[in-house]
Amino acid sequence: MNSDTRLELDEYLARVRTALADLPADELTELMEDVEPHVTEVFGEDGSPVERLGTPEDYAAELRATGGYPPPPNRTLPAVPRKLAGRVALWGLAITALVAFIVGAAGVGERSDNPLVAVIVFLPLFALAAWLIFTGRVRRSDIEELGEYRWAVRTGLNLLQPAAMDYLRSLRPAWTVLRIVVLALAFLATISRAPSFAVAVLIAAGVLLWTAGRVKTDRRLLAITVPGNAFVVGCGIALAVAAASNSGGTTYHGGYSGNGLSYNGSPLANVYAVGADGKAIDEFYLYDESGSPITVYRPSCGEHIDNRNRFPLPRVVYTRGMCEELTGLPFVPLPPSPSAVPSPSTTVSPAPSTTATSPPPSTTSSAPAKTSAAVPTG
Repeated sequence: MNSDTRLELDEYLARVRTALADLPADELTELMEDVEPHVTEVFGEDGSPVERLGTPEDYAAELRATGGYPPPPNRTLPAVPRKLAGRVALWGLAITALVAFIVGAAGVGERSDNPLVAVIVFLPLFALAAWLIFTGRVRRSDIEELGEYRWAVRTGLNLLQPAAMDYLRSLRPAWTVLRIVVLALAFLATISRAPSFAVAVLIAAGVLLWTAGRVKTDRRLLAITVPGNAFVVGCGIALAVAAASNSGGTTYHGGYSGNGLSYNGSPLANVYAVGADGKAIDEFYLYDESGSPITVYRPSCGEHIDNRNRFPLPRVVYTRGMCEELTGLPFVPLPPSPSAVPSPSTTVSPAPSTTATSPPPSTTSSAPAKTSAAVPTG
């Protein structure tokens, strides 16, 4: 039994003795001698001692009922500041675990511009909860006595059968290895587009490796491993969703798949069009010979895209973890070559017809010839 568990045991027995302080001294001493071995055995086992025994005051009430002792003159309630501190620690860790889960899923799944901002916002709450626990101001029993904690444990036990709980406990060694694998994959997936998040993944991996062999002997480290495990679960879910979406191969109408276009056997990431004047065409649509739209996967920063056959596609880049869509040509188009550009059509006026025509025959009036008769003279 480690020192922290021993302190919790001593405090539990002290509170039981305080709740039975009105009994005669000899009877109290004899009763505590019988009770102490059983309570010590429970604290040495896995699980929550408070869940099995109840609070020290509840356990003392059971001892009174079993032994036939009279009820106490007035029930001593736990000090309000200590109970409040336990509630602050419990809710601080619960909120921190929820934030860690969201940050892990958002950072790997590209759902947030900078998910680490949430860590900075909620870091003081986690620091307060950890300070209360590691300084001994809040002990394990203080948290386990809270009504919300007992309700959560009772609900979990009702949802999972004891056999299922035992099976989950047997998977602890595998989970220790699996979470490191998940964090390694998350690091590789984010190192290029979000280096700051990748560094946070490395820090989480180092902390979980350090606490892996120490949680059994120091239960206070649960304040670190619970949010860390929530972070790993978030990363794992985001990685699984990304893998499923990449291997889906969704096919759209028209017979073209989301795998993109190809030219001469090589895949094309995008298609651009330039007019005869050398200027880029900002928007155009592709269709096949039957008039069906050529729909391909359209990259974006998360919003829904309807026109999947509209080109050119946006170019998605990540700058300091922020997604940005770029438009325009990624190159400078060369001026169209003269041979490729049709020359402007020139309309030539037809020349006037030069076909030689024989002049019309001149019309001569054939007047009757006058016959002059020779008149002999003389």
